[in-house]
Formats: sequence, C-alpha cells, structure tokens
Amino acid sequence: MRVLCDQMVKASYVAVLETESTHTVDRVRDVLRPTATDDAIAAYATTNDWVVLTADDDFFDETVPHGLCYYTDSDPPPPRILVEAINAIDTAYDDPAAITEWVPDGWV
Repeated sequence: MRVLCDQMVKASYVAVLETESTHTVDRVRDVLRPTATDDAIAAYATTNDWVVLTADDDFFDETVPHGLCYYTDSDPPPPRILVEAINAIDTAYDDPAAITEWVPDGWV
C-alpha cells in the first residue's frame, strides 16, 4: 500500500510504517508542501494512487476518490497497533482507492 501521511500524523507512526517492506510511505510535506490544502492532498492522492493516513476528520467522507485510513487523535492507537490495522486493511482490499476505514477499529 502507498501511504501518504497527512501533515499532523505522528512521527512515530511514520517511522514504524517505514519499517514495513510492504508499504511505500511518504509525507505530504515532502511530496507537496507543509501548507498544502486538503483538496490538494486529495487530488495528489487520487492521481498517484495513495491512501491518505490522517487524524483530520475533514478527510473522513465516504465519497472520497482516494483511499483513506483515519485514526482519532483524541485516543490515538499505539504505533504498532495502527500498523497492524493498516496491514490487515491492505490485505482485505484489492483496490486501495476503495479504502475508507477507521484504524484500528477492529482491524487487529
């Protein structure tokens, strides 16, 4: 899975995702710019087949044209649990663009 981490995704999540050989991980600030709008992020993710990882509930909309993994920042999962959930989601979906999931939310 190609995981595009939104600006506010915890560094610990990025670090543990980067250890997974099955995922390509990048950050919005590295491929766009730190001030990229949600619309610009969504367009980039859609065009380049990325699944957005975010705690920004502005992205959580079942009509998004790109994949989305959402976690709640008020009760963030431990990094390893988040990655295990993303691994399970990756296995369950054939089309990353069809992903719109809360993590971990039963995926572990």
